Amino acid sequence: MKLGVHVALAALFLAFASLGISLNGASMDPDSEYAPWEAETYESPISVAVSKERGELYAISHTSDTLWIFDQADRTVIETLELGSNPTDAALSKDGRYLYVSCLYDYTILAVDLEERRAVRSAQVGYEPYGISVSQDGERLYVVNSISNMVAALATATFETVFETEVGRNPRYVTEIPHSAKIAVTNGLDRSVSFLDKRTGELLETRKMERASLLRDIVATNTGDYLIAAGLIAHDEMITMQIERGWINSNGLYILDVNQPGHYVVTPLDSLVNGAANPWGLAISSDDQHLYVSLAGVHEVAMVSLPKLLELVARTTPKQVARLSQDVEVFDRLELGKRVPTGGEGPRGLALDEDRAELYAANYFSANISVLDAQTGAQTDLIPLGEAKEPTLWRRGEMLFNDARICQQNYYSCASCHQEDGTMDGLNWDLINDGKGNPKNAKSLHDALDTPPVMWSGVRANMFAGVAAGQRFLGFIPNEENHKALLEFIGYPNRAPNPYANEDPMAVRRGEEVFYRARCAVCHIPPTFADGRKHDLDLREEFELRSRFYTPSLREAYRTAPYLHHGGAETLEEIFTKYNPDNKHGLTQGLSESELADMIAYLKSL
Repeated sequence: MKLGVHVALAALFLAFASLGISLNGASMDPDSEYAPWEAETYESPISVAVSKERGELYAISHTSDTLWIFDQADRTVIETLELGSNPTDAALSKDGRYLYVSCLYDYTILAVDLEERRAVRSAQVGYEPYGISVSQDGERLYVVNSISNMVAALATATFETVFETEVGRNPRYVTEIPHSAKIAVTNGLDRSVSFLDKRTGELLETRKMERASLLRDIVATNTGDYLIAAGLIAHDEMITMQIERGWINSNGLYILDVNQPGHYVVTPLDSLVNGAANPWGLAISSDDQHLYVSLAGVHEVAMVSLPKLLELVARTTPKQVARLSQDVEVFDRLELGKRVPTGGEGPRGLALDEDRAELYAANYFSANISVLDAQTGAQTDLIPLGEAKEPTLWRRGEMLFNDARICQQNYYSCASCHQEDGTMDGLNWDLINDGKGNPKNAKSLHDALDTPPVMWSGVRANMFAGVAAGQRFLGFIPNEENHKALLEFIGYPNRAPNPYANEDPMAVRRGEEVFYRARCAVCHIPPTFADGRKHDLDLREEFELRSRFYTPSLREAYRTAPYLHHGGAETLEEIFTKYNPDNKHGLTQGLSESELADMIAYLKSL
């Protein structure tokens, strides 16, 4: 590193010290009541729907728990309605009378009567319901429960559960496949799409897709021949040395032939020096001519020619799939479409009105709905959700965390490896900060502030140094203002309510006793459930140069699988059975099945 860079970094550290931020993070007390995300309530539209019958536009605001109803023609607000906690997705009933809404942290589905302007029905479902979809006959509502790893079907008339089926980890969105007896689900942390029988819920196929990461929305062509899912293309098989050309994360579409088990093709949406970071929402025209993809990290929509895309898929042989997934020039070279700005920030959900030739994009961070010409992509309007508010430091950090413009060539954002909430992508990455050839599982950032040092090998002394290194990993020298905002967002996470905290209080109480009896608390010391020390648990992988790793916190263990530094343990149970034969990781070998189950209940409650 050149002397000038050393001097610049030294000056940056001194500048932060002058701002009252200590280098060891001690000025930030994680046990205080300081909750910066509560300082201001923002409108954060995450899902949008349009009713041609009623001439209305509906926007779901994730952080204000609000349904906004607009007149579609003149863009004026008709009404706002209060919803449950953190509404996430919305779908209209077939007759346009009801809007179904998933409420992430209430674990409920609401039916909002659009004539009476109120919620008239609700159903308790699994933990953290995310994407929802109405069946083509209108009789069922499909719901994915992202923490329960379940898909449920509800009868729309009664909200009674028809079936529940376990799928992959962290399912996000679901769609019914036309002219088929199947539904399909994207598994956000499982590199797969699940196919289920739409009548019985039977799991028919789990289609694994190499390089898939953080899969989001999924749609089917109207012929029912293909599924298309939006997601990242993660090159975790590579050493993370080159940002250019998407050799860490690139971004694209996963196209699956419905009638050909195991089939998939990956097509990047990136341009050579301009990544298409964080694909999220999808919309498809009824004639299968146009596909729209929201690019949340670069604030754009990709307008894709579906015939050209499917022609490319048809001529891609299995041996060419990997090569195509690496071709970040294919979108431009074959003129598969174009990318257009939304005029807002953080577009997620999309809705298409073909009669008006309008595409609507829910801009999460700018609190507005973009109206784009569905043919040209030109922005024709920007509909605000109330008055614009100046972002607090924490909100600005959240925006930066999800913004790929702070990355060289825009290929990824912080959220590309740590999700939009600051957790993780479930993958093993070979970061060069502790040498090459020793990949480690991505850790949630929620516990980084008060459990220094940072990283499995402790190569960052504290969160201050970790955020600075993160900016360098994005390709730039740390920026003082960005650093301060990112540190605020990462350092004080807005944790989801733990659904397991009170699920079985008696089991949790028994499990706590087992936890201490097994001597787990020797290293996992409350309240952080870490000890800031390295330990050798005889878990060294074949090519690793070290065998001692820092103790991770156990908080939010219910949502941070896979476990251990190599991500080998798929479940909490495997940590203490498959990976602890010699009692080096707690005295767990003598535990009965019921004792182990109780201890797991306790761990999941933390």
